[in-house]
Parts: sequence; C-alpha cells; structure tokens
Amino acid sequence: MAGRAVPVTPVKKVGSLFDELTEIERQLSERAFELFENRGWLLGHNLADWLQAERELLWRPCAELTETDNTLRASFVMAGIAAKDVEVQVERDRLTVRVATKHEHRKEEGDLQFCEFHQGRLYRSIALPATVVPEKVRAEMKEGILTVTLPKVKEPAGKKIPIKG
Repeated sequence: MAGRAVPVTPVKKVGSLFDELTEIERQLSERAFELFENRGWLLGHNLADWLQAERELLWRPCAELTETDNTLRASFVMAGIAAKDVEVQVERDRLTVRVATKHEHRKEEGDLQFCEFHQGRLYRSIALPATVVPEKVRAEMKEGILTVTLPKVKEPAGKKIPIKG
C-alpha cells in the first residue's frame, strides 16, 4: 500500500520562522492571561497557566530524525490526520511541520466522561544537523506516519594542495 504524497514548500524568506514563532508566543500569552483572569487574578500560578495555554493551543507530535551519508529522514506520528491537511516547509537548515486539527464530540446518547483528542495547532520545527537541498525534499504520509526525506548537500571533494618550498 503506497502512501500519499504531502506537498513540501521550500522556504527562502528570511525571518518567516521568527515571525511565526512571535505570533505563536502572542497567542500563548493571550490565552495564559485569560486563564489568569478566570482564576480571579490569583497570583502564583503563572507557569501552570502558561503550560495550560500550550496544551490547548499547540500539539507537538512524536518525532524521529535519522541521518545517513546522503540523506536525513524525519518521521512524525500523525494518526487521524489526512495528508491534504499537513503543511511541510523546509529551509536549508530547518524542517517545519504544521497542521490545524479539529475534533468534535459525537452527538450520541450519554454524557462525555473522558476525551484526550486534541484540537488546535500541531507545530513542530526541527533544526537540521546538516544542510539539505530544499527543492529535492519529499514527504509521504502512510499509516499515520509522516516521513520527510531530505537529501543533504553534497560537499565538494577536498583538493590536496601541494606546499612549495
């Protein structure tokens, strides 16, 4: 059974990752402040409010990065997510994966007692240990696993320089 291709966008705009991280930090700050307000302005729970905001707004999937002589391979667990909903961006030294996830409870008889399904934004950005060729990166979703294959830049073979003297 073949997997589904996931489009990969090579990113050339410098600062785009910084802008995105700044926006995520702004959203987290707003949500943490809302939690602080809802608690009745009670001091001493700053970290708990911030961590709760992160749990509500961001989801970091489990990931694995392996390296061979010619490639890097990143794998992400994405059960229940369609390939068409995944966005993969790659720069020469960074891989970013994002998805907006939604979950609605089924309208069935009975009261919901427990739910760990996540709703929010999946976001994972990984600094790569080697320089890659963004235009040759391929991504595939198969059986709930996103696999991104990143060909490394081939370093020119060294040249031996004779020393005169």
